[in-house]
Amino acid sequence: MWIRNPFQNTLLLIFFLLVCLYSQTLVAGICGEPVLQLGWFTTTQGKSQHVDIEGLIGDDFKVKKSRAQNFLVGAGYYFRGFDTECGSCCGIDASLLYGINAFYLLPTHVKGVVIQENLFTNLSYRYSRANCSIYAATKALIHFGSCQDLTIDLGIGPNIVRTSGFKEKSLDGGVTLPDHIFAGKTTIVFSATAGAGWRVRHLFGNLSLEIDYRFFYLGQGKLKKVNSQVKNTLRTGHSYGNTLFLSILL
Repeated sequence: MWIRNPFQNTLLLIFFLLVCLYSQTLVAGICGEPVLQLGWFTTTQGKSQHVDIEGLIGDDFKVKKSRAQNFLVGAGYYFRGFDTECGSCCGIDASLLYGINAFYLLPTHVKGVVIQENLFTNLSYRYSRANCSIYAATKALIHFGSCQDLTIDLGIGPNIVRTSGFKEKSLDGGVTLPDHIFAGKTTIVFSATAGAGWRVRHLFGNLSLEIDYRFFYLGQGKLKKVNSQVKNTLRTGHSYGNTLFLSILL
């Protein structure tokens, strides 16, 4: 049954494509490398901005909590590109892989206060943001000995940003009522990633492990206006993430 949620539909589609890619390469006899990833990320997000309201001065949405952290999961499939044999001339042996790598960064929260008419700080607000990034990825392996590699990763692709759970809360004991002028929205933005890691090959039979650091540029999401008097929507600002995760190569 298809879920009526575009963000969850995207996650299911990514999983389905990776399974299909893996099965097709097995049937065709193509040498490929599936990878599963689990780790932790910190992110900088949120943007203080002025929201114009028809007939009024408008409200300032000031961010108070812009840094957050949570878990991430990833999956990918890499094909072998080419190997260099430079050991005799420069002492470097390397391989290049290419493929697809997708990550789901679990929701994080943005918190702040609302300064109404640029005068009264009577409300607080919060919303959550989740990211699903899909990258056309390349990975360079610089070989050290027979079973260890330095890895360098690059990737570009779309990031599906989902904002949700926008809520306002009175700061003056309920005298000022929440406006509820925004709701969540799903948008697709440009994203890029780069990082490095250390791989130990054939640690348990054919199973290899890799410890990775990755930097993510996650783009800018936004919320949806639900009040006709609001002239411009609330945006999340450009988001950046730093991650540490463990990759399991099957």
